[in-house]
Amino acid sequence: MYCSPDIPFHLSPEGRGRREDLQLLVEGRWLMNTEVRYWIQERRSRWHLTMVYIAVENPFKLICRRIDAYHSGQKALTFAKILQRGIRKDARGTLKTDRDAFNICAN
Repeated sequence: MYCSPDIPFHLSPEGRGRREDLQLLVEGRWLMNTEVRYWIQERRSRWHLTMVYIAVENPFKLICRRIDAYHSGQKALTFAKILQRGIRKDARGTLKTDRDAFNICAN
């Protein structure tokens, strides 16, 4: 594999790992039962894509991951749908959260 010499690689010295390094795996177990959604917002003529992971058992538990910014809304939507299909655990999208769990009153 060819690596360009123009790419700045910042190598960190090798050392023993810390317990906090594995905390991501412990906290990430609940991500197996999540509904994956996307959020597209426009800021300064760029369309920003954010993937949202919502726990099925507890919809108040969620994680937002910023993916990238695109120059058109259609391109952002296309990437969002492709990523959503690839990320979610269930291929048919059967894991759904309860939309009435937040008890939002419009009055």
